[in-house]
Amino acid sequence: MTSFYHGSYIRYVIGGLGQRLRRYTKALRKLSARSKPLPASVLELQAKVEALIVRRDWKGLEAGTNEIAVTADHNRDPELMQKAGQAFERFGNFARAAELRLSARRLRKGKSANEWTGENLGSDTLLIDLVEDDPRSLGRVIRHARLAGAAAAYAQSATIRVEPRLVSILQRTFPKATVVPAQRDVVGDKRATFEDLAWVFGRDAEKLAADFVPLRADPELVEAFRKRYRAMTDLPLVGLSWGSKSHTKDVPDFPEWAQFIAQTQATFVSLQYGQIKPALRRLRNGNDARLIFDDSVDQMVDMDRFAAQVAALDAVVTISNTAAHLAGALGVPTVFLIDDNFQTAWPVTGDRTPWYPKGIVIHKEGRTWSLVLDEAGRRLSSILTTPSDAPRGR
Repeated sequence: MTSFYHGSYIRYVIGGLGQRLRRYTKALRKLSARSKPLPASVLELQAKVEALIVRRDWKGLEAGTNEIAVTADHNRDPELMQKAGQAFERFGNFARAAELRLSARRLRKGKSANEWTGENLGSDTLLIDLVEDDPRSLGRVIRHARLAGAAAAYAQSATIRVEPRLVSILQRTFPKATVVPAQRDVVGDKRATFEDLAWVFGRDAEKLAADFVPLRADPELVEAFRKRYRAMTDLPLVGLSWGSKSHTKDVPDFPEWAQFIAQTQATFVSLQYGQIKPALRRLRNGNDARLIFDDSVDQMVDMDRFAAQVAALDAVVTISNTAAHLAGALGVPTVFLIDDNFQTAWPVTGDRTPWYPKGIVIHKEGRTWSLVLDEAGRRLSSILTTPSDAPRGR
């Protein structure tokens, strides 16, 4: 059952209606933008793929995805290429995923003469563009940030353009580059996008994991958060993010989270964004000390402060959201709870992702969320009893 994000049924229903309307409008725009309708064979293939997803038949779906990729290549359809590329990444085929995504980008916008393809640039300048159409969507930006740092080493002068909330942490992590907000106009002799970075650095999952470079939070802030929270408890400090405004996600409901909190030997720290006070009452269940809410942190305003809060913790348990990607990118041991939908960057099988080598991926796999959270508790216990590095940022 999908959790009510704010603890308000009415607000949740209204939000769901609004989101469905936006999705319907977006779908209409996509259809009207096509020069010709999709062939019946493609529509049949899409229906087949959707049925395989419902059955969680990943082997069959991988074969179906390959059919879509071939069809997309034949029809020169960038939208189908993009979907196939996303699916191949979830299957662990990063090389094919990068190829399809780059082809899709080039079909949509053309291959630019100044596109960077991995060459050393010498004195030429490099612009690395990590700007999303939706500034609230930071998952892909955070995943690719370390690839931007790697690309910056190929030029004497490199600029990373990113959503303003991420400027400080990226500048600290990659001091040899110049990091600027998305609103600033920047030019470079060469330009790299998400797709270029994945093509150059992200085609080999094992190498992607081995080359992991964590983002670096503000060390003084990390220490301050750690000191403050440690004064409140002798138990391990575990970040918790439980909800999403997205009505397409399946996440545990409040009673399941409350039970998980009650039976876990840890003090939890809320990493949830938004107006969450009604949710806090339900999750604390009368024991306020078990779930810390720090109102000095607002990730929607100050991502650098949020990063320091996350880096001060011993571990994190979270659904798929910005907190998940940030915790993973900081190198904090994290348990990711992933539903059975097929629309995110997480692998469909296995418990690891090369993007975040210190994370553990737990799939729902048709189970109740209570059973999934029981497994999360066992995996979290193992993390907390294993010696770890000092808090990130020091």
